[in-house]
Amino acid sequence: MIPLKLQLKNFLSYGSDIQTIDFSQYHLICLSGKNGHGKSALLDAITWALWGQARKTTGTAKADHGLLRLGQTQMMVCLDFELNSQTYRVRREFAQTYGKPYAALDFGLLDIETDTLIPLSEKTIRATQEKIEHTLNLSYESFTNSAFLRQGQSNEFSKKSPKDRKEILANILGLDQYETLRKLAMEKAKQASNEKNNLCSLQEKIEEELKTSDEVKKGIAEVAQQLKDVATKEKAFEKQKALLEKDIKELTNNQHQHKLLSFKLKQLEEREAQQQTTLRKIVAQWRSVHKQLLQGSDHQRLEKEKIRLIKIIQEHQEKLQLGLKNKETYLKHKEELQRLEQELQQQHNVAIQKVTIDTERLTLEQKTTQGTIEKLNKQCESTQRELEALKKEIATLEKETTISADTQKIYQEIEKQFERRKEYYQKFIAQGNLAKRDLDALHQKKLLTHDEQDPSCPLCEQNLSASRRRFLQGKFEHQERFLQHRFTRMAKVIKSLKTILFEQHEQLATWKKEREAHQRIKASIDEKKKTEHKLATTIKEQHEAIATHGKQLETIAKNLEDTTKQHAALEKQGAQQLEQNEPYTKLKQSLEALVQKTKKLSYDAKQHENDTKALQEIERALKGHEQLLAERTLQGERKQQVNQLCTELKKVKTEKAELNKDSVAYKDLEGRTKNLEQKTTELTAAVKESHTHKEQLLQTKGSLETKQETLKKQENEHKEQVKTIKKLNGTIDDYQTIATAMGKNGIQALLIEESIPEIEQEANYLLAKLTNNQAQVFIESLRDLKKGGTKETLDIKISDAAGIRPYELFSGGEAFRIDFALRIAISKLLARRAGTSLQTLIIDEGFGSQDEEGLANIMDAIYKIQDDFSKVIIVSHLSSMKDQFPVHFFIEKGPSGSKVNVIEQG
Repeated sequence: MIPLKLQLKNFLSYGSDIQTIDFSQYHLICLSGKNGHGKSALLDAITWALWGQARKTTGTAKADHGLLRLGQTQMMVCLDFELNSQTYRVRREFAQTYGKPYAALDFGLLDIETDTLIPLSEKTIRATQEKIEHTLNLSYESFTNSAFLRQGQSNEFSKKSPKDRKEILANILGLDQYETLRKLAMEKAKQASNEKNNLCSLQEKIEEELKTSDEVKKGIAEVAQQLKDVATKEKAFEKQKALLEKDIKELTNNQHQHKLLSFKLKQLEEREAQQQTTLRKIVAQWRSVHKQLLQGSDHQRLEKEKIRLIKIIQEHQEKLQLGLKNKETYLKHKEELQRLEQELQQQHNVAIQKVTIDTERLTLEQKTTQGTIEKLNKQCESTQRELEALKKEIATLEKETTISADTQKIYQEIEKQFERRKEYYQKFIAQGNLAKRDLDALHQKKLLTHDEQDPSCPLCEQNLSASRRRFLQGKFEHQERFLQHRFTRMAKVIKSLKTILFEQHEQLATWKKEREAHQRIKASIDEKKKTEHKLATTIKEQHEAIATHGKQLETIAKNLEDTTKQHAALEKQGAQQLEQNEPYTKLKQSLEALVQKTKKLSYDAKQHENDTKALQEIERALKGHEQLLAERTLQGERKQQVNQLCTELKKVKTEKAELNKDSVAYKDLEGRTKNLEQKTTELTAAVKESHTHKEQLLQTKGSLETKQETLKKQENEHKEQVKTIKKLNGTIDDYQTIATAMGKNGIQALLIEESIPEIEQEANYLLAKLTNNQAQVFIESLRDLKKGGTKETLDIKISDAAGIRPYELFSGGEAFRIDFALRIAISKLLARRAGTSLQTLIIDEGFGSQDEEGLANIMDAIYKIQDDFSKVIIVSHLSSMKDQFPVHFFIEKGPSGSKVNVIEQG
């Protein structure tokens, strides 16, 4: 993987403007700039784009939230990289939104000529990430333990346990494919073993089933004999059924004859009942008419009463007609009177309407003006209250802003002292570090002179005599006491000065906050005074507006009083004008005369209604008398109908007696029917039971025959399964052998064992350059056990002038050189291995623990290994190291975020 171009936005210290960094034109690059300006952020952007991982706080599952620039809600990183002569692009986004955060990941193949992207993204982010890692053939863990030396974590590989080192080395060597094959072989062996176990279980079941073969044959013979017995019973049942059917047929004919007699008898009874009803009805009609004829009413008296009532009703109608005529005339006169009133009123309303409109207009103006004055008064009171509250608030704030001149002078003096002490503190720190380095160097010299067997000079490395050794030891002890005293004194001074600086810093911070608060209060007072002036001006304007509206209200009240008097005068004038009109007076008198005339008519509507009802009763009585005369002519016909009905009833009774006599022969039909039904039920039950038994026997026979066929098939299957189990045993052995060969103690262990000499050779080559041939690395893959035998491991041991020691016993500078050599060796191994994707080396800081000679050796090693990688990126802020690189990516942090400038050195 070779990074070509990086674009990022709102990522850590980088701002909202998209920053583009082009790596494609350079081979050896140094990222430089001040601490915290964004050097390591570029490397985090590369790992976040490819794997979604970078630096993060402890306890967090993902680094996304911590990488987002403060105050921003969305970040983006886009990386173009080359892999196997093809260019790819990865674009990752993250946004902090309400609810669930938003994340997006795009991956594709980039056509550089047309700048078009061929999408390779999957449906989900997880699937796309898996595709990226599959394309790279490199995990984040392997990358950070080989090609990427992170800041402060150069010992990422060395400090891990032997087990973890082996896993990392296995990932780097691509041994996961062997692990995949091992798991696949184990899965196949497991499947074959499961299949074998299933077949063995089936065999046991089949063997148990085959034992029942003789019982099945015996059961089939017994069922066949029982079926013959059932067939004999069925023939006997058929004979009984034929006899019963003959008896049932005879009984059915008798029941039909009985039903026919019953039907005729029922018809005669219905006919007899109908004739009796008709006879009673005709007799009742004859008796009713005969009774009315005997009683008879006075027909002449009713006629006279009818004539009298007709005459009285005519008089009532004449009075009613006269009253209606008077009412019609009254309504016409009243309509004319209303028309005259309307004409006169309309003439008078024109003048009144004008005065009314003026009155309403003035009343409305008066209410509006009063409302405006009340509103202005309220506004004025509210503004006055607001002004008084503002004055009090200004007075309070002015008291709070009072700071004495002495206090200001005291804090200014403290600030000057703080700056001077800060300068001294930095100087003392530098002097203390120098004393510490001198002590460390002196300690190394003492180690050389204290070697009793082979003491050597710390400068020329020649052997020393005993007297010279004692002289140097005394000198070194004297220098050590002096330097130790100096270092102890500097440590006390630094500690005391640091305490004072912390105290003064807190005092200055408090004073700064108070001063800023006073400045904010002063700015607030100025704003409030401006508001106070505006409120005073507003109050003055409101008083002037109230006075103007008061004068307008007085004028309106005076005009309204004049208009009201004019309206009253017009109302009075209209009433007098109506009384003086002559046609109006005559019509009014005529209406009064008609009312009096109508009252004199003695028309009684209730009596008129009663007389009309009496006339109707008399007419109904006269009509009933006429109907009675018509009924008298029908009385003879009714007598003949009565005689005829009596004769027919006698005939019906005779026919009924004959039918009852014939039905006596069918009295025992019900008993015979019950007897035949019982026999039929018993025979049906016996036949059904026989059929059920036969079906059960047939089912049993079929089941036994099916079982017999199944047993034959199972016997054949048993023979085949024996052959299959033999084949599966061979398959299981083969897959288990493959799994053992592909396991960690098989091919994987051999490949790791083969790679260790290559790593040792490369690491020792670099370590010799970095330590002037003073150190050598040994990697042990096997460890002898106390109880005998060996154990798989991956221990790191280093040999130097003091002998072979474990990695953990070396100092910081020495450990860094060892870590550097190991990591470069592993990176070169990864770069040379087939099927991997590493072509870039990244080193982030870590050189601060080296002296000038160590830095020179490291630079020499970097220049020698640069041709083994397509791109080498170094992060450093040491000027002695930066100046040795041909290309600088200088990162500088500004108000809108970090910026990257490319500086090419001659």
